[in-house]
Amino acid sequence: MGRQVNPPGGVGGPRTPGTAVALARSFGARPPAVQLATSPTLIGDEQELMVRCEAAIENLKFAFWAAGKALQVVRDTKLFRASFATFEEYVEARWDFTPQYANRLIKTWKIAEAVFDKKSNDLETIVSRKLNQAQCEELVELAEEHGTDAAALLYLTVAKAVGVKVSAKLVAGAAASLPAGAVGDKVKTEASVAAYLSELESPKALPSQDALKALKKVTSKLNESALRAAMETSPDATRAMVTELIESLSSSVGISVEIKSGDALAAT
Repeated sequence: MGRQVNPPGGVGGPRTPGTAVALARSFGARPPAVQLATSPTLIGDEQELMVRCEAAIENLKFAFWAAGKALQVVRDTKLFRASFATFEEYVEARWDFTPQYANRLIKTWKIAEAVFDKKSNDLETIVSRKLNQAQCEELVELAEEHGTDAAALLYLTVAKAVGVKVSAKLVAGAAASLPAGAVGDKVKTEASVAAYLSELESPKALPSQDALKALKKVTSKLNESALRAAMETSPDATRAMVTELIESLSSSVGISVEIKSGDALAAT
């Protein structure tokens, strides 16, 4: 296993622009473009290069966390005041992004930090690889209402249940299905997440009897004489119309049908 090198400040911690510049320039003006050795294991030069590569990638991975934290400091302490009248002017002129995006970064950094503070050793790899801004944004509402600890608990529960398959969509669904009484409670949160994931894995429910009756009632209204006359006049168009009607009605009640080729109407 290779060494892990974190830029100053630790994983997700504060970084200076100089750190990113130094990481980029460490590869040289013309970075290596060919394999340095043919051995299955990395030679010394390759190990050192891999360390620098992963440090650069990791710096980007958690940029949202560091940026959000830094932006909050600038906003709350009014460090922008020497050159700008407002925080909004500062982020637009200095960083070329909207105040709305700046606020999104500010709202997500606390969640990311809480997740890392609460993660267990067995989740270290999953969280380090998968946690991102999109996932944290799905937890903002939960964090604002119940605190970052509750949001972190939900995220870690999902991560433990699905491993590296954790995604923003899964996090959003787990948050939406979490009962109010389960928020912040480890056992209840685990039960809620398990139920949510189980529902995703189960086959779709069959349509209700009422839906089936409705479908049968509508299709029974088709006039056989009119259909036969239409078949004699324009068989292809009639088949297409009936096929589309059956597929639309079936889909509306959750039934999947397969229309096979053949003159089904001729048998009526």
